[in-house]
Amino acid sequence: MGIFQANIKILNTFLNHFKAVFSQKQFAVLTLLFYSLFKDYKRCSIQSLAHQANTDYQQFQYFISEAKWSVDDLSAARLKLLQAQKSTASSQNGILIIDDCGNPKPFSKHTEGAQYQHCGCLGRQEICNVFVASCFASKNKYFPVNLKFYKPASEFRWGKEDPDFKSKIQLAHNLILEAQNTHISFDTILLDSWYAAKELLNLTDSLNKTFITELKDTRKLFFYHPGLKKHLMLQVGEIVTLVKKFYPHKVKPVHLKNRDGVSLRHWTYSFKSTLNDCPIPVKVVIMFGKWNKKDKPSHHVFITNNTSISAYSIISTYMRRWCIEQVFRELKDSFALDQYQVRSKTSIERYWHLCLLAWTCLYWIKQNAYLSKIITDSQSLKTFNDFKLAIASLIDYASVTVLSRSQKMRNHCFRVKSKRFINSCAKVA
Repeated sequence: MGIFQANIKILNTFLNHFKAVFSQKQFAVLTLLFYSLFKDYKRCSIQSLAHQANTDYQQFQYFISEAKWSVDDLSAARLKLLQAQKSTASSQNGILIIDDCGNPKPFSKHTEGAQYQHCGCLGRQEICNVFVASCFASKNKYFPVNLKFYKPASEFRWGKEDPDFKSKIQLAHNLILEAQNTHISFDTILLDSWYAAKELLNLTDSLNKTFITELKDTRKLFFYHPGLKKHLMLQVGEIVTLVKKFYPHKVKPVHLKNRDGVSLRHWTYSFKSTLNDCPIPVKVVIMFGKWNKKDKPSHHVFITNNTSISAYSIISTYMRRWCIEQVFRELKDSFALDQYQVRSKTSIERYWHLCLLAWTCLYWIKQNAYLSKIITDSQSLKTFNDFKLAIASLIDYASVTVLSRSQKMRNHCFRVKSKRFINSCAKVA
Protein backbone atom coordinates (compact mmCIF):
# COMPACT_ATOMS: atom_id res chain seq x y z
CA MET A 1 0.00 0.00 0.00
CA GLY A 2 1.19 3.54 -0.80
CA ILE A 3 1.67 6.43 1.59
CA PHE A 4 -1.33 8.76 1.79
CA GLN A 5 -0.71 11.80 3.99
CA ALA A 6 0.68 9.56 6.73
CA ASN A 7 1.58 11.57 9.80
CA ILE A 8 3.51 9.50 12.37
CA LYS A 9 4.45 11.63 15.36
CA ILE A 10 7.50 9.57 16.34
CA LEU A 11 8.97 9.85 12.83
CA ASN A 12 8.20 13.56 12.63
CA THR A 13 9.83 14.17 16.00
CA PHE A 14 12.97 12.44 14.75
CA LEU A 15 12.99 14.35 11.46
CA ASN A 16 12.55 17.73 13.16
CA HIS A 17 16.16 17.42 14.38
CA PHE A 18 17.27 17.87 10.75
CA LYS A 19 15.22 20.89 9.71
CA ALA A 20 18.24 23.17 9.86
CA VAL A 21 20.03 21.12 7.20
CA PHE A 22 17.34 21.67 4.55
CA SER A 23 15.19 24.45 3.16
CA GLN A 24 11.43 24.28 3.81
CA LYS A 25 10.70 22.75 0.40
CA GLN A 26 13.61 20.31 0.69
CA PHE A 27 12.42 19.21 4.12
CA ALA A 28 8.96 18.40 2.72
CA VAL A 29 10.57 16.18 0.06
CA LEU A 30 12.89 14.63 2.65
CA THR A 31 9.88 13.68 4.80
CA LEU A 32 8.17 11.90 1.89
CA LEU A 33 11.38 10.13 0.85
CA PHE A 34 12.14 9.14 4.45
CA TYR A 35 8.66 7.64 4.93
CA SER A 36 8.95 5.71 1.67
CA LEU A 37 12.27 4.12 2.76
CA PHE A 38 10.33 2.09 5.34
CA LYS A 39 8.26 0.33 2.66
CA ASP A 40 9.23 -2.99 1.10
CA TYR A 41 10.43 -3.17 -2.50
CA LYS A 42 11.23 -5.96 -4.88
CA ARG A 43 13.74 -3.59 -6.46
CA CYS A 44 14.36 -0.22 -4.83
CA SER A 45 14.82 2.85 -7.04
CA ILE A 46 13.96 6.53 -6.94
CA GLN A 47 10.96 5.77 -9.14
CA SER A 48 9.64 3.06 -6.81
CA LEU A 49 10.19 5.31 -3.78
CA ALA A 50 8.27 8.12 -5.50
CA HIS A 51 5.50 5.71 -6.51
CA GLN A 52 5.01 4.63 -2.89
CA ALA A 53 4.91 8.26 -1.77
CA ASN A 54 2.39 9.11 -4.52
CA THR A 55 4.55 11.96 -5.67
CA ASP A 56 6.43 13.09 -8.76
CA TYR A 57 9.58 11.09 -9.56
CA GLN A 58 11.34 14.31 -10.58
CA GLN A 59 11.03 15.69 -7.04
CA PHE A 60 13.01 12.82 -5.56
CA GLN A 61 15.47 12.78 -8.46
CA TYR A 62 16.22 16.50 -8.07
CA PHE A 63 16.47 16.22 -4.27
CA ILE A 64 19.05 13.43 -4.44
CA SER A 65 21.00 14.63 -7.46
CA GLU A 66 20.93 18.43 -7.68
CA ALA A 67 19.39 20.15 -4.65
CA LYS A 68 21.79 22.19 -2.52
CA TRP A 69 22.27 20.38 0.78
CA SER A 70 25.30 18.82 2.43
CA VAL A 71 25.82 15.20 3.53
CA ASP A 72 28.40 16.51 6.01
CA ASP A 73 25.78 18.73 7.67
CA LEU A 74 23.31 15.83 7.72
CA SER A 75 25.91 13.51 9.26
CA ALA A 76 26.84 16.11 11.90
CA ALA A 77 23.17 16.59 12.86
CA ARG A 78 22.68 12.82 13.04
CA LEU A 79 25.64 12.34 15.39
CA LYS A 80 24.53 15.33 17.49
CA LEU A 81 21.13 13.68 17.99
CA LEU A 82 22.71 10.37 19.01
CA GLN A 83 25.20 12.00 21.37
CA ALA A 84 22.47 14.06 23.06
CA GLN A 85 20.82 11.03 24.72
CA LYS A 86 22.47 8.60 27.09
CA SER A 87 20.57 5.67 25.58
CA THR A 88 22.07 6.25 22.13
CA ALA A 89 25.35 8.08 22.78
CA SER A 90 28.83 6.60 22.62
CA SER A 91 30.15 5.56 26.00
CA GLN A 92 33.44 5.02 27.78
CA ASN A 93 35.58 2.04 26.79
CA GLY A 94 34.03 2.22 23.35
CA ILE A 95 35.52 0.80 20.17
CA LEU A 96 35.87 2.48 16.79
CA ILE A 97 35.80 -0.02 13.90
CA ILE A 98 37.13 0.77 10.43
CA ASP A 99 36.22 -1.31 7.39
CA ASP A 100 34.94 -0.95 3.84
CA CYS A 101 31.82 -2.20 2.10
CA GLY A 102 31.30 -3.09 -1.55
CA ASN A 103 28.03 -2.69 -3.43
CA PRO A 104 28.08 -4.92 -6.54
CA LYS A 105 27.11 -3.16 -9.78
CA PRO A 106 28.02 -5.79 -12.42
CA PHE A 107 26.06 -4.11 -15.22
CA SER A 108 27.04 -0.51 -14.48
CA LYS A 109 28.89 1.15 -17.34
CA HIS A 110 28.58 4.81 -16.43
CA THR A 111 28.28 4.79 -12.62
CA GLU A 112 30.99 6.90 -11.02
CA GLY A 113 33.42 4.85 -8.93
CA ALA A 114 32.03 1.49 -10.09
CA GLN A 115 35.16 -0.38 -11.17
CA TYR A 116 36.46 -3.95 -11.10
CA GLN A 117 37.83 -4.14 -7.55
CA HIS A 118 37.65 -6.19 -4.37
CA CYS A 119 34.09 -6.57 -3.09
CA GLY A 120 34.06 -7.64 0.56
CA CYS A 121 30.49 -8.98 0.63
CA LEU A 122 31.26 -11.31 -2.30
CA GLY A 123 34.81 -12.11 -1.25
CA ARG A 124 36.12 -11.61 -4.78
CA GLN A 125 36.84 -9.04 -7.49
CA GLU A 126 33.68 -7.54 -8.98
CA ILE A 127 32.46 -4.32 -10.57
CA CYS A 128 31.23 -2.43 -7.53
CA ASN A 129 31.09 0.86 -5.63
CA VAL A 130 33.03 0.92 -2.37
CA PHE A 131 32.84 3.12 0.70
CA VAL A 132 35.05 3.17 3.79
CA ALA A 133 33.09 3.40 7.04
CA SER A 134 33.59 3.93 10.76
CA CYS A 135 31.35 2.35 13.38
CA PHE A 136 31.09 2.78 17.15
CA ALA A 137 30.56 -0.30 19.32
CA SER A 138 30.27 -0.92 23.04
CA LYS A 139 28.74 -3.66 25.16
CA ASN A 140 25.10 -2.71 24.43
CA LYS A 141 25.33 -0.30 21.50
CA TYR A 142 26.62 -0.03 17.98
CA PHE A 143 25.98 2.57 15.30
CA PRO A 144 27.62 3.84 12.09
CA VAL A 145 29.60 7.03 12.62
CA ASN A 146 30.34 8.04 9.03
CA LEU A 147 31.18 6.73 5.58
CA LYS A 148 33.24 8.02 2.68
CA PHE A 149 32.93 7.26 -1.03
CA TYR A 150 36.00 5.56 -2.52
CA LYS A 151 36.78 6.52 -6.10
CA PRO A 152 39.44 4.31 -7.74
CA ALA A 153 42.64 5.91 -9.04
CA SER A 154 41.80 4.84 -12.60
CA GLU A 155 39.05 7.49 -12.70
CA PHE A 156 41.47 10.35 -12.02
CA ARG A 157 43.51 12.04 -14.73
CA TRP A 158 46.84 11.52 -12.93
CA GLY A 159 45.90 8.27 -11.20
CA LYS A 160 47.27 7.89 -7.66
CA GLU A 161 49.34 11.05 -8.16
CA ASP A 162 46.21 13.16 -8.71
CA PRO A 163 45.77 15.67 -5.84
CA ASP A 164 42.05 14.80 -5.56
CA PHE A 165 42.62 11.04 -5.24
CA LYS A 166 42.29 9.56 -1.77
CA SER A 167 43.22 5.96 -1.03
CA LYS A 168 41.21 3.80 1.33
CA ILE A 169 43.94 4.31 3.94
CA GLN A 170 43.61 8.10 3.62
CA LEU A 171 39.83 7.87 3.91
CA ALA A 172 40.21 5.71 7.04
CA HIS A 173 42.71 8.25 8.43
CA ASN A 174 40.12 11.02 7.97
CA LEU A 175 37.35 8.93 9.54
CA ILE A 176 39.42 8.34 12.68
CA LEU A 177 40.24 12.04 13.06
CA GLU A 178 36.60 13.02 12.47
CA ALA A 179 35.40 10.58 15.12
CA GLN A 180 37.95 12.07 17.52
CA ASN A 181 36.91 15.65 16.68
CA THR A 182 33.17 14.94 17.05
CA HIS A 183 33.80 13.61 20.56
CA ILE A 184 32.83 10.00 19.90
CA SER A 185 34.05 8.15 23.02
CA PHE A 186 36.43 5.32 22.18
CA ASP A 187 39.75 4.06 23.47
CA THR A 188 40.36 1.21 21.01
CA ILE A 189 40.42 1.11 17.21
CA LEU A 190 39.81 -2.18 15.39
CA LEU A 191 41.26 -2.47 11.91
CA ASP A 192 40.77 -5.12 9.26
CA SER A 193 44.02 -6.64 7.95
CA TRP A 194 43.73 -4.42 4.85
CA TYR A 195 43.95 -1.33 7.10
CA ALA A 196 46.94 -2.48 9.18
CA ALA A 197 49.04 0.18 7.45
CA LYS A 198 51.79 2.06 9.24
CA GLU A 199 49.98 5.37 8.65
CA LEU A 200 46.94 4.24 10.64
CA LEU A 201 48.97 2.45 13.32
CA ASN A 202 51.11 5.56 13.88
CA LEU A 203 48.01 7.79 13.95
CA THR A 204 46.25 5.59 16.50
CA ASP A 205 49.32 5.46 18.72
CA SER A 206 49.79 9.25 18.50
CA LEU A 207 46.18 9.70 19.71
CA ASN A 208 46.97 7.53 22.75
CA LYS A 209 44.47 4.93 21.58
CA THR A 210 44.87 1.18 21.48
CA PHE A 211 44.85 -0.48 18.09
CA ILE A 212 44.07 -4.13 17.47
CA THR A 213 44.39 -5.47 13.96
CA GLU A 214 44.88 -8.72 12.12
CA LEU A 215 47.95 -9.25 9.94
CA LYS A 216 48.20 -10.91 6.56
CA ASP A 217 50.69 -13.78 6.22
CA THR A 218 52.91 -11.63 3.99
CA ARG A 219 53.60 -8.96 6.65
CA LYS A 220 56.97 -9.13 8.39
CA LEU A 221 57.68 -9.22 12.13
CA PHE A 222 60.90 -9.32 14.17
CA PHE A 223 61.21 -12.89 15.50
CA TYR A 224 63.86 -15.19 16.93
CA HIS A 225 64.52 -18.04 14.48
CA PRO A 226 65.26 -21.10 16.68
CA GLY A 227 66.86 -22.98 13.79
CA LEU A 228 69.25 -20.20 12.74
CA LYS A 229 69.55 -18.97 16.35
CA LYS A 230 69.22 -15.28 15.53
CA HIS A 231 66.58 -12.57 15.28
CA LEU A 232 65.22 -11.89 11.81
CA MET A 233 62.44 -10.08 10.01
CA LEU A 234 60.21 -12.97 9.00
CA GLN A 235 56.88 -13.18 7.25
CA VAL A 236 53.92 -13.98 9.50
CA GLY A 237 53.29 -17.25 7.64
CA GLU A 238 56.88 -18.39 8.33
CA ILE A 239 56.57 -17.50 12.02
CA VAL A 240 53.40 -19.60 12.35
CA THR A 241 55.25 -22.58 10.83
CA LEU A 242 58.22 -22.11 13.22
CA VAL A 243 55.94 -21.92 16.27
CA LYS A 244 54.22 -25.16 15.26
CA LYS A 245 57.60 -26.87 14.83
CA PHE A 246 59.66 -25.51 17.74
CA TYR A 247 57.20 -24.17 20.35
CA PRO A 248 54.13 -26.44 20.50
CA HIS A 249 54.71 -26.86 24.24
CA LYS A 250 54.30 -23.10 24.75
CA VAL A 251 50.87 -22.62 23.22
CA LYS A 252 48.06 -21.79 25.67
CA PRO A 253 44.31 -22.27 25.46
CA VAL A 254 41.87 -19.35 25.28
CA HIS A 255 38.16 -19.98 25.80
CA LEU A 256 35.84 -17.74 23.80
CA LYS A 257 32.17 -17.58 22.93
CA ASN A 258 31.04 -17.12 19.35
CA ARG A 259 28.05 -14.98 18.29
CA ASP A 260 25.66 -17.82 19.08
CA GLY A 261 26.97 -18.09 22.63
CA VAL A 262 28.75 -21.40 21.97
CA SER A 263 31.99 -21.77 23.94
CA LEU A 264 35.07 -22.53 21.83
CA ARG A 265 38.67 -23.27 22.71
CA HIS A 266 41.50 -21.78 20.65
CA TRP A 267 45.21 -22.39 21.12
CA THR A 268 47.38 -19.28 21.14
CA TYR A 269 51.02 -18.24 21.17
CA SER A 270 52.07 -14.72 22.22
CA PHE A 271 55.27 -12.71 21.92
CA LYS A 272 56.44 -9.09 21.68
CA SER A 273 57.85 -7.69 18.48
CA THR A 274 57.91 -4.85 15.94
CA LEU A 275 56.79 -4.63 12.33
CA ASN A 276 59.38 -4.12 9.60
CA ASP A 277 57.78 -0.81 8.54
CA CYS A 278 56.56 0.52 11.91
CA PRO A 279 58.72 1.09 15.02
CA ILE A 280 55.86 0.85 17.54
CA PRO A 281 56.38 -2.07 20.00
CA VAL A 282 53.52 -4.55 19.64
CA LYS A 283 52.20 -7.69 21.27
CA VAL A 284 51.56 -10.48 18.79
CA VAL A 285 49.01 -13.23 19.32
CA ILE A 286 48.81 -16.22 16.99
CA MET A 287 45.44 -17.96 17.19
CA PHE A 288 45.41 -21.45 15.73
CA GLY A 289 42.13 -22.63 14.25
CA LYS A 290 39.19 -21.09 12.39
CA TRP A 291 36.51 -18.70 13.60
CA ASN A 292 33.84 -21.00 12.21
CA LYS A 293 33.24 -23.62 9.51
CA LYS A 294 33.02 -20.96 6.79
CA ASP A 295 36.35 -19.40 7.77
CA LYS A 296 39.10 -20.18 5.23
CA PRO A 297 42.40 -19.45 7.09
CA SER A 298 43.63 -22.10 9.53
CA HIS A 299 45.14 -19.42 11.80
CA HIS A 300 44.83 -15.72 12.60
CA VAL A 301 47.55 -13.34 13.78
CA PHE A 302 46.74 -10.18 15.77
CA ILE A 303 48.85 -7.27 16.97
CA THR A 304 48.23 -4.45 19.44
CA ASN A 305 50.23 -1.55 20.81
CA ASN A 306 48.85 -2.32 24.29
CA THR A 307 51.49 -4.89 25.21
CA SER A 308 50.09 -5.49 28.70
CA ILE A 309 46.69 -6.97 27.82
CA SER A 310 46.05 -10.71 27.61
CA ALA A 311 45.59 -12.86 24.53
CA TYR A 312 41.98 -13.39 25.58
CA SER A 313 41.31 -9.62 25.68
CA ILE A 314 42.94 -9.08 22.30
CA ILE A 315 40.96 -11.80 20.53
CA SER A 316 37.64 -11.18 22.28
CA THR A 317 37.88 -7.45 21.56
CA TYR A 318 38.70 -8.07 17.91
CA MET A 319 35.63 -10.29 17.66
CA ARG A 320 33.55 -7.12 18.20
CA ARG A 321 34.47 -6.18 14.64
CA TRP A 322 31.34 -8.10 13.55
CA CYS A 323 29.31 -5.03 14.65
CA ILE A 324 30.25 -3.13 11.50
CA GLU A 325 29.36 -6.16 9.37
CA GLN A 326 26.00 -6.21 11.16
CA VAL A 327 25.44 -2.54 10.28
CA PHE A 328 26.26 -3.20 6.62
CA ARG A 329 23.86 -6.14 6.53
CA GLU A 330 21.04 -4.19 8.20
CA LEU A 331 21.50 -1.24 5.84
CA LYS A 332 21.31 -3.54 2.82
CA ASP A 333 18.55 -5.84 4.05
CA SER A 334 16.26 -3.21 5.58
CA PHE A 335 16.99 -0.07 3.56
CA ALA A 336 18.33 -1.33 0.21
CA LEU A 337 21.67 0.47 0.61
CA ASP A 338 23.04 -1.39 -2.42
CA GLN A 339 20.01 -1.02 -4.71
CA TYR A 340 20.39 2.61 -5.77
CA GLN A 341 19.97 3.49 -9.43
CA VAL A 342 21.84 6.77 -9.59
CA ARG A 343 25.20 7.33 -11.23
CA SER A 344 27.09 10.33 -9.86
CA LYS A 345 29.22 10.31 -6.71
CA THR A 346 27.10 13.08 -5.18
CA SER A 347 23.84 11.19 -5.76
CA ILE A 348 25.21 7.88 -4.49
CA GLU A 349 26.66 9.48 -1.34
CA ARG A 350 23.37 11.23 -0.64
CA TYR A 351 21.40 8.03 -1.07
CA TRP A 352 23.77 6.22 1.31
CA HIS A 353 23.42 8.95 3.94
CA LEU A 354 19.62 8.89 3.65
CA CYS A 355 19.78 5.14 4.33
CA LEU A 356 21.98 5.93 7.35
CA LEU A 357 19.35 8.40 8.50
CA ALA A 358 16.60 5.76 8.33
CA TRP A 359 18.85 3.24 10.14
CA THR A 360 19.56 5.82 12.85
CA CYS A 361 15.84 6.44 13.30
CA LEU A 362 15.24 2.76 14.04
CA TYR A 363 18.23 2.67 16.39
CA TRP A 364 16.89 5.77 18.20
CA ILE A 365 13.42 4.19 18.48
CA LYS A 366 14.80 0.83 19.59
CA GLN A 367 17.22 2.16 22.21
CA ASN A 368 14.54 4.39 23.76
CA ALA A 369 11.74 1.78 23.56
CA TYR A 370 9.45 4.33 21.87
CA LEU A 371 7.21 1.64 20.35
CA SER A 372 6.32 0.07 23.70
CA LYS A 373 3.36 2.44 24.16
CA ILE A 374 2.26 2.37 20.52
CA ILE A 375 2.00 -1.27 19.47
CA THR A 376 0.82 -4.27 21.46
CA ASP A 377 3.58 -6.77 20.67
CA SER A 378 6.63 -4.49 21.02
CA GLN A 379 8.40 -7.15 23.11
CA SER A 380 8.54 -9.43 20.07
CA LEU A 381 10.62 -6.92 18.10
CA LYS A 382 14.17 -8.25 17.96
CA THR A 383 15.86 -7.49 14.66
CA PHE A 384 16.17 -4.23 12.76
CA ASN A 385 13.84 -5.55 10.12
CA ASP A 386 11.22 -6.26 12.83
CA PHE A 387 11.34 -2.59 13.81
CA LYS A 388 11.20 -1.51 10.18
CA LEU A 389 8.09 -3.64 9.56
CA ALA A 390 6.50 -2.22 12.71
CA ILE A 391 7.04 1.35 11.47
CA ALA A 392 5.76 0.36 8.01
CA SER A 393 2.57 -1.00 9.62
CA LEU A 394 2.05 2.33 11.42
CA ILE A 395 2.43 4.16 8.11
CA ASP A 396 -0.11 1.82 6.49
CA TYR A 397 -2.51 2.29 9.40
CA ALA A 398 -2.26 6.08 9.15
CA SER A 399 -2.73 5.95 5.37
CA VAL A 400 -5.83 3.76 5.63
CA THR A 401 -7.27 6.09 8.24
CA VAL A 402 -6.75 9.13 6.00
CA LEU A 403 -8.27 7.40 2.98
CA SER A 404 -11.28 6.16 4.94
CA ARG A 405 -12.17 9.77 5.77
CA SER A 406 -11.76 11.23 2.29
CA GLN A 407 -13.73 9.87 -0.64
CA LYS A 408 -12.29 12.60 -2.84
CA MET A 409 -8.73 11.45 -2.11
CA ARG A 410 -9.66 7.80 -2.65
CA ASN A 411 -11.17 8.57 -6.05
CA HIS A 412 -8.19 10.68 -7.03
CA CYS A 413 -5.54 8.15 -5.95
CA PHE A 414 -7.22 4.98 -7.20
CA ARG A 415 -9.10 6.43 -10.20
CA VAL A 416 -12.26 4.44 -9.57
CA LYS A 417 -15.36 5.82 -11.31
CA SER A 418 -17.80 2.93 -10.82
CA LYS A 419 -20.34 3.96 -8.17
CA ARG A 420 -21.48 0.36 -7.86
CA PHE A 421 -17.92 -0.73 -6.98
CA ILE A 422 -17.56 2.17 -4.51
CA ASN A 423 -20.86 1.35 -2.82
CA SER A 424 -20.06 -2.36 -2.57
CA CYS A 425 -16.71 -1.59 -0.91
CA ALA A 426 -18.46 0.79 1.49
CA LYS A 427 -20.90 -1.97 2.52
CA VAL A 428 -18.04 -4.41 3.21
CA ALA A 429 -16.22 -1.77 5.26
